[in-house]
Amino acid sequence: MMDISTRLKEDKIDYIQFQFTDLLGGFKEVEFPATIWEDMKEGTGIDGSSLGFLGTEQSDIKVLPDLSTYRVLPYNKRIACFICDLFNNNGKPFDGSPRQILKRQLKKIASLGYTFLVRPELEWYFLTKDLNPADIGKYMDTPPMDEFHQLRRIICDDLIEAKIPLKTIHHEVGPSQQEVEFVEKPALEQADNVQIAKMLIKLRTHENNLIACFMPKPLDLEAGSGLHIHQYLMKDGRNVFADGENQVSDTLRYYIGGIQKYINAISAILNPLTNSYQRLIPNHEAPVFTSWGIGNRTTLIRVPGYEKSARVEYRAGDAGMNIYLGFAILLAAGIDGIKNKIEPNIPISNNSDNLTQAERDKLGIKQLPRTLKESLKAFDGNKLILKVLGEKTMKKYLSMKNEELVEYEKIKTPEDKLNWELSRYLN
Repeated sequence: MMDISTRLKEDKIDYIQFQFTDLLGGFKEVEFPATIWEDMKEGTGIDGSSLGFLGTEQSDIKVLPDLSTYRVLPYNKRIACFICDLFNNNGKPFDGSPRQILKRQLKKIASLGYTFLVRPELEWYFLTKDLNPADIGKYMDTPPMDEFHQLRRIICDDLIEAKIPLKTIHHEVGPSQQEVEFVEKPALEQADNVQIAKMLIKLRTHENNLIACFMPKPLDLEAGSGLHIHQYLMKDGRNVFADGENQVSDTLRYYIGGIQKYINAISAILNPLTNSYQRLIPNHEAPVFTSWGIGNRTTLIRVPGYEKSARVEYRAGDAGMNIYLGFAILLAAGIDGIKNKIEPNIPISNNSDNLTQAERDKLGIKQLPRTLKESLKAFDGNKLILKVLGEKTMKKYLSMKNEELVEYEKIKTPEDKLNWELSRYLN
């Protein structure tokens, strides 16, 4: 382990941020002068009630830095940061911490010999201050149609400098819509990376007098923004999803079967906003049904057809999710499928949106939840969710999302609903 005091001096750090994530995925930080590192390295107290974790009467939580996450912030190199874990006053990990929830799941699969790697694809819009698209470019356009290619490149320079390895960057389908695809990494490290990446994207965009919008469907007539999650399950250095003879292994099929079994309940985590369900509509490259297939981008779960190393791409998720909970719940559902040998429905090669209801019934394909209310109903009391989150956290999450839903349902017109969503979810 590096000597942090020495590193701070070498990097000429003046301030340190302790960063952590609240239950709904908000990224938070507390900052202090680097001169008091020795006093702060064992953590500091925060108000858990103001973050939605606890009631006011029992609100003390301690944030403790994970020293392996040290990095210098590219936008201001006087500042270093650490991703933190949350602890109770008795020194034990706080069960309701999203990062701790993911760590528990990773520990469980490690006992089975597995390692979980993920590769997210993060999409967002550059919007003007009056909430219009900042350019008119389309999918993979080149400059000058891709007007903000240089801003996107500056952002990616920041991500790489912040130790976030990237694969591809490009203009997406919608006007001024962007995508950055990460290199596969262990799930905990990758969840940290997503939180840092969203922060850096917002900061650089703000400096350019624009808004980085991660909402699933900010523009009614344009493409929605997703957060696709590519998943790899490794054992003894081998990808257990791959089967050289049949392309996909039994393990991969069972993993998909587990996700399909719990899809309605886990949608409340992977699509947690009222706005999430405006994106999940037919013929817009966003899944609507519980289908899967090889190389089929119309399905909920795609197994890429151009690689020998099989992986699972979950295509319904969006950046409104708490990324730690998203990774944890997908993993838990998939592992349940492996343990119980849950067979998925029949893989398809045609467009699942264009199938008739009779064809979908024959193939065992069901519709995804159409509203947040529907997914929260399935979430409430679900045994897998209970096992992953714990009873207190499950109830807290459900309570917070139901309060949100009550506000939303008071609004009458579609225009007013979108304005409410923009006001609540834009940043």
